[in-house]
This record gives sequence, structure tokens and C-alpha cells, in this order.
Amino acid sequence: MRMRSRIAVLTIGLAGLAAVTAVGVYAITIEVPARGTITLKEDHQELARGLSRLLGHPADAAIQRITLGPGEGPNWHTHAGPGMVIVKSGKFTMVQDDCSEMTFSAGEVVVDEGFGNIHRAYNPGPGTTEVWVSYVVPKDAALIIPASTPECVG
Repeated sequence: MRMRSRIAVLTIGLAGLAAVTAVGVYAITIEVPARGTITLKEDHQELARGLSRLLGHPADAAIQRITLGPGEGPNWHTHAGPGMVIVKSGKFTMVQDDCSEMTFSAGEVVVDEGFGNIHRAYNPGPGTTEVWVSYVVPKDAALIIPASTPECVG
């Protein structure tokens, strides 16, 4: 009887170890660091136009996490291909080269077609803004291309 108890305990122990090992081997972690919704019809169109310009050509994909304090943001620039900005937290203002502005909040997405669309972006405050930007650009192209300040800025 004693031998059977030991075998039973050993069997249960080995089965438990096998179960933990199997779960450990097959367990994966999937993290979605930022997610938002594209709501503007123009953004859908810009994304489609930008991606279609890259068809048939080698392209790079990149993702950036950008944290901005109040008032912070890159100067006037463009991109070599489309970019999609997901606002994870805070607010994010895009200024176009005609000086029109749109502000986006957490959970919203703004798309830039790229290819010479000059703009700047900044955190209008208060508080910190975190955005995740995904780019698709021609192979080896820069993600951000500095541009001159447009005439509308006095």
C-alpha cells in the first residue's frame, strides 16, 4: 500500500509538472500598447492614398512612442510616407501648412498621408501626452523630414 501511495504521489507530481511546463512552453503574451479609432473620412482616404503610392516598391515600417510635455512637439516637417498617430493619453494638436488646427484626445487617431504634407504637432496641455506613431516609408527613408515654416505663420 505504501508503494502505491508513493507511486500515486509521484504520478500526480509529474503530471502537475508536465502541465506547468506545457503551459509555460505554449503561453504567449500579447500586448497592445496603444489603440484608437480613425473617425474622419479624410483620414481613411489619406491612409489609402499614402499606402497606394508605395505599392510595388520596397518599404520600411516603424513604430515610435513619443511623450510630450505641455507645449512640446516637433517643428514643421513632413514624412516620406503615411503616418498614423494613436493618441494614448492627453491631447495632441496637428497644425497644417495653412495654419488650420485640429486637436485629438486619447483614443483618437490622426493620419498623415506624407509625401510633402507639411505640418507640425504639439501637446496643447495640460499634462503629458503620449502618442504612438506607425510609419510606412520608402526603404531607408527618414521618418521625419524637416520643412520650412509656412507663410501663414507670422
